[in-house]
Amino acid sequence: MNTTADAAPRQSDSPPPGGPDFGIFFFAAVGDRSEETYHLMLSAARRADTLGFGFVSTPERHFHRFGGAFPNPAVTSAAIAAVTRRIQIRAGSVVTPLHPASRIVEDFAVVDGISGGRAAISVGSGWNVNDFVIAPGKYESRREQMTRDVADIREAWRTGRWTGPTPLGTEATLPLYPRPVQPELPVWVTASRSEGTFVEAGRLGCNILTHLENQDIDSLAGKVALYRAARAEAGQEGPGTVTVMMHTYVAEDPESARTVGGGALRDYLLSAIDLEAGAVQAGGRMSGNKEGRDVLSAARAQQKLADLGVNRYLSGNSLIGSVEECARTARRVRAAGVDEIACLVDFVRDPAQVLASLELLDAVRRDAARADEPVAAR
Repeated sequence: MNTTADAAPRQSDSPPPGGPDFGIFFFAAVGDRSEETYHLMLSAARRADTLGFGFVSTPERHFHRFGGAFPNPAVTSAAIAAVTRRIQIRAGSVVTPLHPASRIVEDFAVVDGISGGRAAISVGSGWNVNDFVIAPGKYESRREQMTRDVADIREAWRTGRWTGPTPLGTEATLPLYPRPVQPELPVWVTASRSEGTFVEAGRLGCNILTHLENQDIDSLAGKVALYRAARAEAGQEGPGTVTVMMHTYVAEDPESARTVGGGALRDYLLSAIDLEAGAVQAGGRMSGNKEGRDVLSAARAQQKLADLGVNRYLSGNSLIGSVEECARTARRVRAAGVDEIACLVDFVRDPAQVLASLELLDAVRRDAARADEPVAAR
């Protein structure tokens, strides 16, 4: 087991001040390649730990090849905790309405103990109607449920007590074990394009995990401002941490980065679009609470959407490119008020290419931290 002392970062691991912190984010579309995915996850986590990256995050996804290697982020977090010594270990996101809040506390207290106090979570309300076969009664009230869950998780983590109804119609207050190392669990709220979610996260005093799927860097800046205003109005301490997930593949040659990263991203987006189509066909909505479109079921339409997505991401909304290009983008992201970049790396299928990209990503974070360079205008 790692100790808290072991988990302390070495000063030489950190980039110069001034830029966003960097972490790595997993969300592979694996099909039946789960063994390879887990080997890459552990290898990349170890390397990111050695390089001094800030965090590593694994998601929750059910019933689809897109992210389906990660049905329980507590399990993958525990595996990462066992092979790293200093990096923060996050779940991004735990769909809290699908689970008893007491179990979330128990599971991540285990991660906290194995890691010596490095566990953190991002919570989400969920969007895919198919996921809620696990908890069908929670779908309609999922947003309100998530807000209640945040309060319950924090209280139970802090106090080590859980109060709930018994099968006999009474109420019981019970001790929770194991006890975590950290007195408070760091909590992010996962937000998409909804300004209301940014405001609610600020009101709750949580951090923010977002992405550039339904927004660009300029529109994100406005939501960050709303989030920070909501924190201040609610009397929350400090500005909070804003983390943005970005598809990441760095290569020495920019054309090589776009050829490899862009090609892998197109296949990856096709898998994501298929997931969205399944939710629409089941009568639900797309991610980001967007209205469903029957056109998603047509293969030709899916291919066109994937091509459009690749073009948008390669136009300054990803870290796919050379070190210099990605550092400029990272500085733009920082100027929008973002504190951290969660680098989604495993959409590229070749583990050797992913690990090689991590070495160059370390150069990106150091270059992006140089405060003496102006942000490039668009």
